[in-house]
Amino acid sequence: MNRFIPCEELPEGIILTDDPFRVRMLAAHYLDQAESLFELRGMTGYGGSHRGKPLAAVACGYGESAAAIYLEEAVRLGARRILYLGECVALAPEIALMRLFVAEGGDPALAGRVKRAAEALSLQARIVPVYTDDRFWLGEAGGAESGGWLCADFAAGAFYRAAARFGAAGCAILTVAENAVTGERLPEGARQSRFHGAVTLALEAL
Repeated sequence: MNRFIPCEELPEGIILTDDPFRVRMLAAHYLDQAESLFELRGMTGYGGSHRGKPLAAVACGYGESAAAIYLEEAVRLGARRILYLGECVALAPEIALMRLFVAEGGDPALAGRVKRAAEALSLQARIVPVYTDDRFWLGEAGGAESGGWLCADFAAGAFYRAAARFGAAGCAILTVAENAVTGERLPEGARQSRFHGAVTLALEAL
C-alpha cells in the first residue's frame, strides 16, 4: 500500500534520518504493510510494522535545527523512542568508511538496546563522543580536528538536547561517509543506498 494519509499520530518507536530516499528504501525493504504518512516540502514519512511492531521512518532534513524540530513534532504525535540515523566525518586516518558509531550522550537505556543489538548482529558500533556542528559539512566549523574527536556530525547534539527537553529516549547511530584526513568519501549515490547496517541495527534495537 502506498497512499497519502493525514499523519495524526506516530508509533512509540520511530527512525529519523536526513535523507528522504533512505526513508523510502527503508520502507520498501524493511517495513511490512508500509504506507506513506506524508510528503511535504521534500520531507517524507512512512509507517508500517517490523516483526509485528508498529514503526515509522521519517526524513527530517539536514542539520541541527531540522533534527530538533522534527523530534519535537514526533514527540507531539506520540513517539517516545527515537533513533536518529545520520552521516559523520571521520577525523582520524584509521577510521574506515561505513564504520558505525553511536554518539555519546543519548538515553542510556536505548543506547544499551543498540549495543545489545549490535552484538547480536555481529556489528561494531562503538559509543564515542561526537563533535556536532552542521557548518562542518561546509568546512566552516573550528576545533574538531584539534580537539581529539574521532568524528564530527551535523545533528546529534541538537537531537539529544531536544530529546531531553521533550522527554523522549533518543539515540544517534552514525555511519562514516567521509574521512577528513585521508580525503576518502562515499559517492553521493552510496550515501543514499549503502546504509543497510545502520538500518538493520536500528530496527533490531527498536
